Amino acid sequence: MNMKHAGLSVAMTLLGLLVLGACAGPQTAFYQNNDDKTLEDMRVKLPRDEVCSVLASGFYNISERALSVIDVRALGLEGLRGLATIDPEIGIVENNATIEVTYSDKLVKTVVEPMAHDSESWSDVVYEVVTALWPYSSDLAATNAERIYEAVFDAALANLDIFSRYAGKLEAESHRDRREGYGGVDLTLSKIDERIFVQRVGLDGPAYQGGVRKGDMLISVDGEAVIGKNLHDVYEMMRGKIQTEMVVEVERPKTGVTQKLFLWRELVIPQTVWTSYDDGILSVRISSFNERTASHLSQDMQEIALLHGQRFKGVILDLRGNPGGLLKKAVQVADLFLAGGRIISTSGRHPDSVEIYEADPIDVVQGRPVVILLDGKSASASEIVAAALQDRGRAVVVGSSSFGKGTVQTVQHLPNDGELTVTWSRLIAPSGYAFHGLGVRPSVCTSGVKGQGMHGAALSEGDGKDLMRNWRSVAIEDRSGRKNLRQTCPPDRTKRGIDKEIARNIILDHSLYKRFMGFTTIATVAQ
Repeated sequence: MNMKHAGLSVAMTLLGLLVLGACAGPQTAFYQNNDDKTLEDMRVKLPRDEVCSVLASGFYNISERALSVIDVRALGLEGLRGLATIDPEIGIVENNATIEVTYSDKLVKTVVEPMAHDSESWSDVVYEVVTALWPYSSDLAATNAERIYEAVFDAALANLDIFSRYAGKLEAESHRDRREGYGGVDLTLSKIDERIFVQRVGLDGPAYQGGVRKGDMLISVDGEAVIGKNLHDVYEMMRGKIQTEMVVEVERPKTGVTQKLFLWRELVIPQTVWTSYDDGILSVRISSFNERTASHLSQDMQEIALLHGQRFKGVILDLRGNPGGLLKKAVQVADLFLAGGRIISTSGRHPDSVEIYEADPIDVVQGRPVVILLDGKSASASEIVAAALQDRGRAVVVGSSSFGKGTVQTVQHLPNDGELTVTWSRLIAPSGYAFHGLGVRPSVCTSGVKGQGMHGAALSEGDGKDLMRNWRSVAIEDRSGRKNLRQTCPPDRTKRGIDKEIARNIILDHSLYKRFMGFTTIATVAQ
């Protein structure tokens, strides 16, 4: 597989180094008429070096990597206007290359605009404006640095797209945990009347191996009582470095027995793949794409092929409700079914965003029929897999048109441990169409179909040849044309039992499978 990511990690490291020196200039005092305590409170809540390094890092990376051209000046001005989300009395007016800062229509400060691409100076400006407003706005004085970042970045990113966003430290940690895993014991907790209960235990995970079972009441972690604590704090107590020991005290409600259990933390990567095998068909549900999705799926399919041989007829790949995940892992999942050739390509403004992904010459399931299930919530990485296998004539797609998120986001780790997610490239299917705002069109459309069985449902071809040709040729700028095409099989967010029944019939009936494999002919399910 041809993946050119090495340069990206180096570039990201260099970008981090470039902005570390931001806001190193002298700290001008803006509080000549205010007491020292007010100034000290501001400095404690808004440490200049930290605030400026976070803002400069964010401004630089957005301007360099965003799919749409945008300079730091535009980001800085919009970010300043975002302060009004903290206090509506704050006003920002641009006037002849200066910025007039007002509070309740009273002029507080005038700042000269820096150069349009100077991220360090614009972060300085934001800090100066915030500190100038501090004595006037009680709402601003009551806030902290994290709220400032949120207000500034949310406003700065608002004119880009809905997928570019800022996440603070806690939210970003949660995102990283889902993508990369964390040191823990693999269990899910719930809180009932101030007590903490074990809701789920990962099979073969550290907690299960140590004796924890579903329904246990958690009493303490390393000697510290958990009753009354919020779930986030309890999870934090249980997480730590891999291969470190923790002691949990649990009570088993059925017996009333209390015991101490010794657990070893391991790398926990959330499960995303669930499989079942019945009547020669392997049904696979993928909830998202993380570090272990492809390897888990590959292992399950190879085991089924080895165990059942010729009795293994095909695969149903259920991507309904799957919002996406890691691009590289979606590429690896598609690669499992393709014997060489194009999987997907990406195109953006930044040189590192231009990629071509090719498949290895091995099809893990050796040409067995594949049917993919999609719905209106199948997005991003899910659409990569569906578009690649459909365009390459490797899978029949059943369900409704997918969400239509055909863009890729790059994630920048900020100095405060938060993250900026910025859209930086478009996804291009093997046949050459961009599916952003369009989605992947199923060969068998069940959108809006009522009922849960095949009884009364008939497959008819219609004029699908022209429809699919138009689907793959409509320009990305033609929003009305793309909208009209989507209405030929509207996105449907309902998981329908009929989808799986149709998929099973297609796999088990070779003539039916062959009929839809052309994928230039589109079928609909008569209601």
